[in-house]
Amino acid sequence: MRILVIGGTQFFGKHFVEAALARGDDVTVFSRGQTRPPFWNRITHIGADRKNHAAFAAAVRSRTFDVVIDNIAFTRKDVETAVAAFSGRIGHYILTSSGSVYPDFEPPEIYRAIPEEAADLTIRGDLPYAEGKRECEQVLHEQPDLPFTIIRPPIVQGPDDASLRGWFWYQRVADGELVLVPDRNPHPIWRQAFSRDVATAFLLAAGNRTAFGRTYNVASEEILALDEFVRLAAAILEKPDPVIVVSQDVLKQEASWYAPTYVHRFVMDISRIKTDLGFTPTPYGGWLTETVRWHLSAGLRDSAGYERRADEVVLARWLRDRLK
Repeated sequence: MRILVIGGTQFFGKHFVEAALARGDDVTVFSRGQTRPPFWNRITHIGADRKNHAAFAAAVRSRTFDVVIDNIAFTRKDVETAVAAFSGRIGHYILTSSGSVYPDFEPPEIYRAIPEEAADLTIRGDLPYAEGKRECEQVLHEQPDLPFTIIRPPIVQGPDDASLRGWFWYQRVADGELVLVPDRNPHPIWRQAFSRDVATAFLLAAGNRTAFGRTYNVASEEILALDEFVRLAAAILEKPDPVIVVSQDVLKQEASWYAPTYVHRFVMDISRIKTDLGFTPTPYGGWLTETVRWHLSAGLRDSAGYERRADEVVLARWLRDRLK
């Protein structure tokens, strides 16, 4: 197939390009050209800034593709411009959306796996990123003649993760000291996604008529609590169990500056993509091992708040001694 990837030089966009090339597809990448992966000489490149809508439209308007994968649409205007520019000249448009389009659920819904139809695309003055993704999805539902698919991952991890959210935990586990893991109600439990699994979802959906007009959650099979996740990272690094579970109230009183990542509860239902497209997630232990090792070998700056790591350890030891 002739495939255009809008934003295909980093993270899961890069993984998809690699997989599509390996399959024999003819791949074009739209980007600013600032990052050039090893496959650069095997793809066609369109260079422009996606935020400049006029330049984007001019750059793609005369081209035809079987599939367009749009990884960097964040506003209504982004998708409207793409739909207008590609009108009648593409066979399938795939939008990378986000689990952030879902509302903040309350009990009992928060304790259930969240299906695709539970998303509320109403614009309600939420966080700009979430509102932008809802708008992007709305535009597609307004297009009666455009075959489209929406892919919704939650937090995505893997090698080359520019967000470095996982690094908060991996760096602390790697130093061998105790690690404070917040507890709250509801308990932090989630499905995350592996970057290469997101790329696989695109590969399965691209040009697949079963996926036309459908929205898919994409995430891991396993459901982990935050303390389990930290313990798994410690096992990968052959470190002793570092976890000290601490209530949010104690943290607020004793360490208000402590701001860890992944302190949420969000479990996506992934049964639809498994049934429709045969999606099989990579086992968590394998991809987390690859992810942790990349973080430790990448020469990263200190994670958020690590300058107060000594204070964290003092509090963790005090809490551990109280539990004895």
